[in-house]
Amino acid sequence: MFAVALLLRVAYAWLVHGPAAQPSSDSLTYDTIAWNLARGMGFQLIGSHGLYPTAFAPPGLPFALSLLYRAIGHWFFGAVLLMCAFGALVPPLVRHLGRDMFGPAAGRISGWLAACHPLLVFFSGYVMTESLFSVELLLGLIVSVAWIKEPLAGRALGAGLLWGVAALTRPTALALPLLVAAWAWGPLGLGLAPAERRRQAALLLLGTALVVGPWTLRNAVRLHAFVPITSHGGRTLLDANNPIVWDDPSLRGGNIGTLAREPWASRYRGLSEVELDRRAGSDAMAFIASRPGDWPRVAVAKVLRFWRWSAITPSTGSWASESATLARRLTALDPLLPWSIAFFPLCAWGLVRTFRGPRRHFQLLPLWIIAAFTLSAIVYWGALRLRVPIEPLVILYAGAGVADLLWRARLRRAGLALVSAHKAPSEK
Repeated sequence: MFAVALLLRVAYAWLVHGPAAQPSSDSLTYDTIAWNLARGMGFQLIGSHGLYPTAFAPPGLPFALSLLYRAIGHWFFGAVLLMCAFGALVPPLVRHLGRDMFGPAAGRISGWLAACHPLLVFFSGYVMTESLFSVELLLGLIVSVAWIKEPLAGRALGAGLLWGVAALTRPTALALPLLVAAWAWGPLGLGLAPAERRRQAALLLLGTALVVGPWTLRNAVRLHAFVPITSHGGRTLLDANNPIVWDDPSLRGGNIGTLAREPWASRYRGLSEVELDRRAGSDAMAFIASRPGDWPRVAVAKVLRFWRWSAITPSTGSWASESATLARRLTALDPLLPWSIAFFPLCAWGLVRTFRGPRRHFQLLPLWIIAAFTLSAIVYWGALRLRVPIEPLVILYAGAGVADLLWRARLRRAGLALVSAHKAPSEK
């Protein structure tokens, strides 16, 4: 499964980039910081006055890239291949999580679906946080599920540590340990004394704090401000919540680069990274508060963009280089659309069977994570890129749906009748 997934991802990356690939956009930031780290120059970016300490990007991906660059030198396509390797780890992890939560058949089907999913293949070809964070998210869930099955203090702490690592790659993961603790609270009470249940929930949160805390302390020392993970949240909020985006039907639900437009370019000129982020966040909140009548319309637009079945929108550009003719044609064909037409009904059926099953509380943890990311999209913006980390969790329900349909088909071929709705293979 890993080999097939890796082959598909490397083939796509080769078509899009080739060995002479160069970083751009967000990839340029990650690449620059990683190369500075690899050369012993610290977690810094280059400004008009030279190097300066930054928290603009979360540290997880730059640190991972810096290890690669120390080994092979500054070869950007090597970083692309590393993203492909991270992406190829997703299917086996999906299979593992699916087996633990829904049974062997659903796990195996989910793994193969993840190996071939167009969205996961596509984003594995770019040096961004999606592939690495997807791996960390799945590992966090696997250990959290193991903790609930056998509540041990060490497993609670280990799950918290993994959630902390995930948060250092994508700050949106910082709230997930609280969500997992809320989900686990009831089941833990079935086998643990009240004091032990509280202790293990606290250990989960402590593990996250132990990983994130040193980075927050570093930011306080180097940036002279309280920055838990990144100094980018306020600007990101403004990029998605401003009059240009809200009032343009083709952009509504998406985002723009506000620092390249007026009046924001002049308003924020000369500000420090931290002060710019604070001012941008304040301006975004003031704008949102000034237009409560538009909230429903904008929220719907963000959700529709986030959960769209097609990769192409009126404001979607091309992610392939001008020389990658075949890749550009493949993108134009939009393979995500036919995939989605078959995929989402299977997900819906898997969710129906899960809600009707006796283990629904246990099997609905991925849905909690999916809901949390959807709410995050309503706050920020709707984009396929933001959906990538939870797409493996959506796949789990598709795998459960396929497993249930195959089981029913085998029963009918054998001339057997369905006796109970609680006998599906994902619920055995």
